Amino acid sequence: MAGSKSKKGKNKPGEMSMSALDGIVGFHMRKAILRAQSTFSTAAGKKLMTGQYSVMAIIDENPGRTQTAIAEAAGLDRSSLVPILNQFEKDGLIVREAVAGDRRAYAVRLTKKGRHELVALEIKVKEIEAKVVAGLGASDHALLINLLKRFHEII
Repeated sequence: MAGSKSKKGKNKPGEMSMSALDGIVGFHMRKAILRAQSTFSTAAGKKLMTGQYSVMAIIDENPGRTQTAIAEAAGLDRSSLVPILNQFEKDGLIVREAVAGDRRAYAVRLTKKGRHELVALEIKVKEIEAKVVAGLGASDHALLINLLKRFHEII
């Protein structure tokens, strides 16, 4: 166990003392996010950019929305979204079309290739989520999601 002490009050060999971080939600969230991203990348069999699946899912459910709206829905700032969309466009996963009346805005939608990629990623996401549900139980899984949503509203 992390932070458990031997009889002399020192950590066992190989253990790290992290009592200052143990009660910090952000620390545990960051570790959970990094683990989830690593697990997802491994399951998908390729290096994925942060939020790639989320951004693709948002675009799929909201075709023709602007980059700004997509960034907001994904919880990203626009400057973080643009490199993701640039890569998607380069890979033929999305198309961006100018919005009439706003020279700076682009509407985004998935291509057929992008939809195919999203379906493949959804399979992996469902497999991982099933593992999480099995480990937590359905009620704790739902509770965790609700707590994270509340956390987002608070912060």
